[in-house]
Amino acid sequence: MSLLQALNPRSVAILGASDNPIKAGGRPIDYLRRHGFAGRILPVNPKRAEVQGLAAYPSLRALPEAPDAVVISLPGEDVAAAIDDCVAVGARLAVIYSSGFAELGEEGRRQQADLVARARRSPGGGLRLFGPNCQGVANFATGAILNFSTMINENAPADGPVAIVSQSGAGAAILYGGLRRAGIGVRYMLSTGNEADVCAAEAVRAVVEDEGIRLVVLYIETLRQSAWLAEAARLAHARGVTILAVKAGRTRAGQATASSHTGALAAEDALADAFLRQHGIPRLADFRELIDYAPLFLSQPAPRGRRVVSISNSGATCVLSADAAEEYGLALEPFDAATLDGLSQALPSYVTARNPIDMTTALLGRPQTFGDTLRALSGSGAADLVHVGFPIGGEGYDFADFAGQASRFARDTGVPIAVSVNQDWVAQAFQDQGVPTFWSERAAMRGLALLAEQAGGRQAQAPSAEASVPVAASRSLTLDEPSSLSELARAGLPVMRHLVCRSEDEVRAAIESLPRPLVAKGVSADLSHKSEHGLVRLNIREAGQALAAFGDFSATLARLGAADGGLLLGAQHRADFELALGAHVDAEFGVVVMVGQGGVLVEALRDVQFLVAPFSARQALDALARLSIALAFAAVRGMPAVELDAVAAMMVRLGDWMLAQGGRVQSVDANPVLVARGAQAPVIVDAVVAVAAAPAVSSEAA
Repeated sequence: MSLLQALNPRSVAILGASDNPIKAGGRPIDYLRRHGFAGRILPVNPKRAEVQGLAAYPSLRALPEAPDAVVISLPGEDVAAAIDDCVAVGARLAVIYSSGFAELGEEGRRQQADLVARARRSPGGGLRLFGPNCQGVANFATGAILNFSTMINENAPADGPVAIVSQSGAGAAILYGGLRRAGIGVRYMLSTGNEADVCAAEAVRAVVEDEGIRLVVLYIETLRQSAWLAEAARLAHARGVTILAVKAGRTRAGQATASSHTGALAAEDALADAFLRQHGIPRLADFRELIDYAPLFLSQPAPRGRRVVSISNSGATCVLSADAAEEYGLALEPFDAATLDGLSQALPSYVTARNPIDMTTALLGRPQTFGDTLRALSGSGAADLVHVGFPIGGEGYDFADFAGQASRFARDTGVPIAVSVNQDWVAQAFQDQGVPTFWSERAAMRGLALLAEQAGGRQAQAPSAEASVPVAASRSLTLDEPSSLSELARAGLPVMRHLVCRSEDEVRAAIESLPRPLVAKGVSADLSHKSEHGLVRLNIREAGQALAAFGDFSATLARLGAADGGLLLGAQHRADFELALGAHVDAEFGVVVMVGQGGVLVEALRDVQFLVAPFSARQALDALARLSIALAFAAVRGMPAVELDAVAAMMVRLGDWMLAQGGRVQSVDANPVLVARGAQAPVIVDAVVAVAAAPAVSSEAA
């Protein structure tokens, strides 16, 4: 039985059933009876013969039939025995309200793991668990409400195209209440609690299988089993379903790999952010935004791009909307000649046809101006998104007509539209026509940007990796720089031409065979950051300079007790920028690639972006564009732009190679990667590679 099927039980048993509908053991019975559940309700309470007018039974094993689902509302110490009984009677789903498990510490985690082990003893391991410490689940389409939230009493259920999945029971209730007050029907409300078995990601994967679902709103604090969510996103995109997420906990909680900038900078939240972005799951700030933006994603089509046109009868709204568009990365592009011609016929002669379009107070005397403006845009192809701002409305404005025209425009053109208003009755006119409204220009523009982000995420989806996700090793072995560069060269990445010298004769031979000027570096696997010890010299042009570096570096390495003493001589490259390129194996997300502003200040500046492999070249270019330094990559003052396609190709190659290694290579820290303007290819001039520690692996490259 699939998890989705388990959420549609034919019969439900309630352990700890209460005659009081206010108590946790009484509420699901009350909800099942009042909200249309057509199956059998089986209260279990050894102290009562009847519960809420229904025959009660002393135990699960005494039931007249095997229940599909069991609600467990018992003290924590009784849950293990209850799971054994669920297995014995062949139940397929257990919803555990009880607390006192992993949230209390190590012993609680052990007891929680024991619940899962007991559930797996069922035939085929078919008993699935929600919780413990969860508020329950609900399927409002069938009335199978196995949930004790009071919010269900405050806001009557109504089936609809939305599923709520939340690690927090209170969070699920907040979302349910807000959506229902907005008039939006909800089909599923699933809280996963401690996630001993079913996690939020798997729950999302289950509900997107339901053909009636068009929107999933997700609240998580920790992203577990991300592969489930990746699969859910692929299925959702194929079906035209949107997943919106709030990921709480933006503080830096390190999953640091000591020898790697990538690991040191990769807080769990940053990786979750990258994962959600890559899989076309817009990340919102809080519950309020999930509720506010749900109507937009339910009513508006997916945009074709990020070009936005803003229309208002207020100059202030035009300015504010322009500010917001730039803030959220939307393009307010000027109109071409054909569009200008159409707009000039729609607008009064004294109104300038530019973006944003200020209809001025002319709209009061010429109400047809709004519809004419939309019609001029509809055939022009000038807009991927449209914002309409009506900050003030009164007598003389036919907002019912404006709303109808806005709705038809979105339907006929496939261009999403969002409206900002400040008056309830104006908002209601648009909402009655299915046009989403917001209380500020900024909020409306953010919504349009989220639509564009989600559509772009769908288009940029990389194919799923054929290789299994590598496992983060408990110990790793750091290679010296020559061995690290050799690994990356074999991976197909561009590394500087270099030679390693362990004698003066080798130094003399090297300087004759390499193009000058050269860079000289001390060689040791014990020292990741050589510049701190004076083990880097530039502009080596003569044998004497190279020999002097060899002698000085050998003495320094000996004094530091560093192994593998030697000298690396490499071609010195010109660069306009220093980037950092890295990768590491994360225990949850697998291979994570980092790119950012490089050099010795990489950790101080923190101008970095992450991608979870595999990813596409388009996603790599988007990550580069999000860097603070990105504006400097463009052509400026007669200098050519950086050819970022080559950098993106390096990123894709690194991620694919790390996946192919299957966990042998644990981290890569290439810093700096020298990047020049124009057609010059980027080159890696320093690197540290760490491999999983194993007897067959040494610090020398094979």
